[in-house]
Amino acid sequence: MYEKETYIDKPIWNNEFSYKQRISLWSVGKLYIPSLIQGNVTDLQQGSEICFEEVINKKLISCTGLKHFLQTTYHGIPVYIVDNHNHAFSFRLTQHVNLLTPEPVSLIHIDQHTDIKENKNIFSVGEDIETFVNEKTNVGNFITVAINSWIVKDVIQVRTDYALNELVNPLTRKPENHILDIDIDFRVDKEITENDIQIVRELITKAELVTIATSPYFIQQDKAIDIIKRLLSE
Repeated sequence: MYEKETYIDKPIWNNEFSYKQRISLWSVGKLYIPSLIQGNVTDLQQGSEICFEEVINKKLISCTGLKHFLQTTYHGIPVYIVDNHNHAFSFRLTQHVNLLTPEPVSLIHIDQHTDIKENKNIFSVGEDIETFVNEKTNVGNFITVAINSWIVKDVIQVRTDYALNELVNPLTRKPENHILDIDIDFRVDKEITENDIQIVRELITKAELVTIATSPYFIQQDKAIDIIKRLLSE
């Protein structure tokens, strides 16, 4: 999966946003999806290809993302880092399909968006995971598909400082088995504190799987990469 770079050149899902307007503004109308590499957080680099576009006030906004998606670990926990957030679903699907007795798990979702807009697609075992995610999900509705497909049974939405701190409150009940999903745009308008770092690190060490998105349209990629390197440094 993600063995080589590819493009979405049809007006579907992430490439569907403002497609006709983008073309009228001389966009080439395609989005880049990088390959996946294994390594450590020092291998995380900003790319030069356009992976997300939108039109704001009749102006074309073209965003570059990561040079490569990254598979790494943090204290033995598998961590996958992507740019457009819907690609995180690929690795949840892979884990679910590879388990002998897959059961739906809880999802702790740290993000400024819910990512549960309408999406009626359902993943069926046997489908190509990368194709399914590229062509049937976008950055705003991929969690909906995870719920519809019985990959995720419930979602804990974390969009405030209070909600983040409650996750490590000893009096707060927490799911035993969970996936941790982090969108770095959670801190787009705020400075990330040492307390934030410690909370997220603790959550990572208790998760089955961690996915992190750099969300090119919502936060500058150099800032997102710096935050991730700070977060995953030993």
